[in-house]
Amino acid sequence: MASDIGCVRSSNQDSIAFVSPSDADVRRRLGVLAVVADGMGGHNGGEVASALAVETICRHYFAAPDDDPGQALALALREANGVVFRASEADLALDGMGTTATALALIGTRVVFAHVGDSRLYRCVGGRCTQLTTDDSFVAEMVKNRMITAEQALHHPARNVLLRSLGTQAKLWLVAQSCDAATPGDCFVLCSDGLWDMVEMQEIARIVASVEAEEACRQLIELARERGGSDNISVGVLAIRSAEPPQELHSFAQ
Repeated sequence: MASDIGCVRSSNQDSIAFVSPSDADVRRRLGVLAVVADGMGGHNGGEVASALAVETICRHYFAAPDDDPGQALALALREANGVVFRASEADLALDGMGTTATALALIGTRVVFAHVGDSRLYRCVGGRCTQLTTDDSFVAEMVKNRMITAEQALHHPARNVLLRSLGTQAKLWLVAQSCDAATPGDCFVLCSDGLWDMVEMQEIARIVASVEAEEACRQLIELARERGGSDNISVGVLAIRSAEPPQELHSFAQ
């Protein structure tokens, strides 16, 4: 996981986290969790929103009492929505703040994810990249309704206008999703729009296929910066390399 301020912004409003619980039973039930959030709001509102969301998602996900990761992840994002919304109501300086959130849980070979906004989750296999999430954005809706093409959406002036985000309304309905089981050689990539707006899917697939996860994060951020780095850039790469149990790691960054 890595995050960079980019070349233009004066602050980093993204937040990231990767959590692998040390408790073997918790890890068996709920696996490991990665989250990317891209905040928005005046002054420091975006930073506050994304940090609150990431911390709340991680804490509530692993506090789930049952063995249903999908339900636990959906509830964690809904709880984060309420936390960010209440914080914005309590402080005029934070009024209207919100954040995207994309969260991925790997439980053995099971893949569960939940998503709000336009941060993305990709699955890269054999040098090819597939987007697992659908952007909650104005242009994505236009593409869906065949008002514009996917190519036109890439450069549409409203491509960053969101239809949904965490914390901008009191209640938010969402459900977790799943996909085919993870196998050795798969790479899952979470990123904010500061990356995907600058780096194409096939480039992401090529980089994560050629180097280890930490180096892939570095190269992806460098490439986005070389192309202007007009926004904060956050990326997480989870590479499935073997059946070995994950090492204990708790990491939060902003």
